[in-house]
Amino acid sequence: MKNLTILTFLMFTSFALSSQNLEGIVNSIEKGNLSEVAPMLDDLVDYCFDEEQDLLDKGEFMTKLKEAVSTIKPKSSEIVHVADSTKGDTKYIVAKLAGETGLNYRMYVYTEDEKIIEIRFNKE
Repeated sequence: MKNLTILTFLMFTSFALSSQNLEGIVNSIEKGNLSEVAPMLDDLVDYCFDEEQDLLDKGEFMTKLKEAVSTIKPKSSEIVHVADSTKGDTKYIVAKLAGETGLNYRMYVYTEDEKIIEIRFNKE
């Protein structure tokens, strides 16, 4: 019975990841719910904030993402574009984040095989 429970859990976890919602990622970042983003990260994630760019492991990436969110202080977001790549299982979303300080950022989230491989923030 224990094995059946574990198998059921794994099936639902796989289903949740396969139905990843790009808009949900944007909403999580806007609201600062970064713990919802963490399980969706690939082992290495490309992080870009204005001129700063680096390929980071999950832990380092989450630290940088928290810094970015605390800098932007998002009060709202607007989805600009959602698309699938014609090659493989790559998807991306472009959103505008309006910050409390009046600064606005354009955010790009790229996924491949249901995992986040890059998040980019550019000041508008």
